Amino acid sequence: MILVGAHAPSYAVGAKLLEVVGEIGISSRQLNNLTAKIGTELADQRDANVAAYVDEPLPREHRTAETPIALAYLSIDGGRMQTRLHGGGPGVHDPHWRETKNALFLRMNGVSFEEDPHPELPKCFADRYRMKTLLPGVAVADSPRGQPLEMISSTVSDWRPEKLFRTCLSSLASSKKFGPMMAAEAESRGFYQAVKRAFVGDGLLYNWTIHAAYFPTFTAVLDFVHAVEHAYAAARCLAANNDDTWALHLSWTTSIWQGRVSEVVAALRGGQDRIGLPPTDCDESDPRKIVADTIAYFANNASRMRYPTYRREGLPVTSCHMESFVKELNHRVKGTEKFWNDGPSGEAILQVRAAALCDDDRLVRHLRSRPGTPQAPNVHPVAAAG
Repeated sequence: MILVGAHAPSYAVGAKLLEVVGEIGISSRQLNNLTAKIGTELADQRDANVAAYVDEPLPREHRTAETPIALAYLSIDGGRMQTRLHGGGPGVHDPHWRETKNALFLRMNGVSFEEDPHPELPKCFADRYRMKTLLPGVAVADSPRGQPLEMISSTVSDWRPEKLFRTCLSSLASSKKFGPMMAAEAESRGFYQAVKRAFVGDGLLYNWTIHAAYFPTFTAVLDFVHAVEHAYAAARCLAANNDDTWALHLSWTTSIWQGRVSEVVAALRGGQDRIGLPPTDCDESDPRKIVADTIAYFANNASRMRYPTYRREGLPVTSCHMESFVKELNHRVKGTEKFWNDGPSGEAILQVRAAALCDDDRLVRHLRSRPGTPQAPNVHPVAAAG
């Protein structure tokens, strides 16, 4: 029942599936309550593990994984879920969106190269038809339709690190509380003792605050796709027409891929001089502000944009695995028609869904080991009467 609560798009659908497929009669409300109960148990267990980790004496001796880890990949990203007032009675009261904090922990294979295995910009980023789904306003009417391409092609086979094993976290907690959760999970996985370690994220400040506080030995990598989006937004503000925009974007994106971020910043500053600085009260959509924000974004993250070095070391340069995980998580929790009780109940569904998406079967293991469960080792069979 809990597995259905974790994967079905709604409790009503889950109850119907249990009735038809499993021949289990349960109402959607009962399934909701059971899932919330298990999710709360998982949250309590998580918090106990975090407290034990934080209370360890320093200097901490990091755990070593039984199987050596060639590359530990850690990524963080925010999500959204719609909540309502807890205890407000029937119906939806005070609906509002809350940010979820999400973290992905991947064991990956380790490869390295003497030279950059893919110095040229991948063809997908130079294809207007492919990029129009990522970048707003890309004009494709006069451009040739792109041919099917691999996401990133290379003459060197398998230069991108391969995902081997996944665990994940999700919570409504603040970034201050989420950092220790990530550290405790990384410690339990032996990530701090991995041969190579990478921390991938976008430019949000709290991502890199968590990195500095808990993962300073992990190589910091700014997601390349986010850099592409910022470059295109600035190009739209400085170019005269659609073709010039695309040409400028392509030039800057290529420079970023090849590690020449300082050249892009210099060009952006030249464009800023031409259109002027943004006034203090300007709108977020003002071209002057967009260009200024892009300059600050690249300048602040330049140390995390050494993409040729990352490729030589066999490190990831995008957060594609993280984006995929967030979509999987959102399939259960996000929707304009879905409202979760703010607080423990909303936190509970995130715990159940994230646990169900982990490769270590932690949800099933919890269900089989929790007190009072017939499968638990401390429960002894009772002989039938007579």
